[in-house]
Amino acid sequence: MNKIFNRIPLPELQPCGEYDCGRNSFMLKYDSTEKVDFDNTCTLLERAGFTLVSNLSLEQNQHRTYSSDITVHIYFCESEKTMRIIADPNTNRYQTVPAIRSGDTTLWQFEVDHSLIDCGMCYIIRCGNGSFFVIDSPHIYSVNDDIRICEFLKKLNGGKKPVVEGWFFSHSHVDHVAKFLDILLYHKDEIDIQAVYYNFPTTNHRDRNHWAESDRIVTDRFERIIDESPQVKNIRLHTGQRFYIDNIEFTVLCTHEDIFPNSIADYNNSSTALMMEVDGCKVLFPGDCSNESDKVLVRRYNEYLKCDVVQMSHHGHSGTSPEFYRRTNAQCALFPITQIKFDEELPRQEANRVAIALAKEYHIASNGTVELPLPYKFGQTKILPDETFEDFNGIYNLWSYEYTDKRKAQLYNEFLRRKSGK
Repeated sequence: MNKIFNRIPLPELQPCGEYDCGRNSFMLKYDSTEKVDFDNTCTLLERAGFTLVSNLSLEQNQHRTYSSDITVHIYFCESEKTMRIIADPNTNRYQTVPAIRSGDTTLWQFEVDHSLIDCGMCYIIRCGNGSFFVIDSPHIYSVNDDIRICEFLKKLNGGKKPVVEGWFFSHSHVDHVAKFLDILLYHKDEIDIQAVYYNFPTTNHRDRNHWAESDRIVTDRFERIIDESPQVKNIRLHTGQRFYIDNIEFTVLCTHEDIFPNSIADYNNSSTALMMEVDGCKVLFPGDCSNESDKVLVRRYNEYLKCDVVQMSHHGHSGTSPEFYRRTNAQCALFPITQIKFDEELPRQEANRVAIALAKEYHIASNGTVELPLPYKFGQTKILPDETFEDFNGIYNLWSYEYTDKRKAQLYNEFLRRKSGK
């Protein structure tokens, strides 16, 4: 057992496994437990002088976070009869109470530059006080999107320097973190980024040999750059934690820690799923959650998954299940993907068809930035002009797939129509 657990009182139970969470954090998992075991362990922590930071019940799941010289997060899941204790020495504190609502809240599905790549996603939320919360960022092949995002935020802020109170990352695939790193490295004087929120697995993970080399390189680079940016608070998220950015509530529903002892050979299962709520409106961001994450989410949550707006997991590729979207029952589905890939995959992706059938509207990121005033109401969505278009020669050189001249002409005409707003 890692020596970090010498610093906290533990129950007289035998853990079934120990997990390296990364960043010198570790987790003990206990099977065949009851809520009384969770309650008794919380009592041990409190008697040892740990201060209760948060206490949250989500359906039949109990979560508490304690603080001392290290942060301890403990949670019990009734559906699994499991208890997890996470010792985290390297995280900053997060805001646990909301601010008084001072203005309108708006969500944008940002049109990433898809000229050379069909993946990547970026969501921008303007809080009531005019600050921003951003989710993920485009691929490295969206070459100018660090500039485009900076300009977009400045425009939304009336030309003044934007304040990003938090930037959340679902996982460290290059199409979710690359352009943020460019912004932090080359545009830090243009945007005030106050904190990052994430939870990535260690690059020494037992499943690392199944990952692409780029996954390890990008994760190491991300954490190195964050460590070299002391002005940016580093907040690691664990399941069942709830934090606030101004008037907006965020709740963590799943991280890679929940997959253990199962495999995250599919790196998409390292995604953190996040529920956002503002003025009674819920928006669910599962990132690239895949089959193992889906098992956790569907097993633990029923009514809590219901939301007004859902981001389609893994861009609408094979991600979460049809049952997941039935439970979300969202009125609006957001696809961070290109129209081309959406059309190709719709016939074989039942989950996409289920989400679309339940929704009143759905939007594909390549067709223009989508603006959603929150709380969400059907009919208030605004689609901004389409800004980017496929570089067919570049796509062929990179990915070796080609389109017929007829299909190219059709796609280009559709782009011109969207760009003109007709």
